[in-house]
Amino acid sequence: MTLKQLKAFLALARTLNYANASLELHLSQSALSLNIKSLEDELGGKLFNRNTRRVELTQEGKSLIPYAKKLMDIVTGK
Repeated sequence: MTLKQLKAFLALARTLNYANASLELHLSQSALSLNIKSLEDELGGKLFNRNTRRVELTQEGKSLIPYAKKLMDIVTGK
C-alpha cells in the first residue's frame, strides 16, 4: 500500500466522483482508477461499487476510511 494509493482512495471516498477526485489529485482518471484497482487487488476486496452513473463505497471501503486517515495523519505529521 502506497501513500499515492491512500490519497487516491481518500479523495474518491470523499467525492464519490472520479472526475472530481482526479482534479483534486492532479491525476488523470485512468491513473486514479489504476491506483484504486491496485489497492483493491493488494487488499483482496472491492472498496467501491461503480457503474456508469455512480460510485459507492462498499462496507470494506467504509471500514478502511478511519485507518487510511490515521495513516495519512501519521505520515504528514498531523
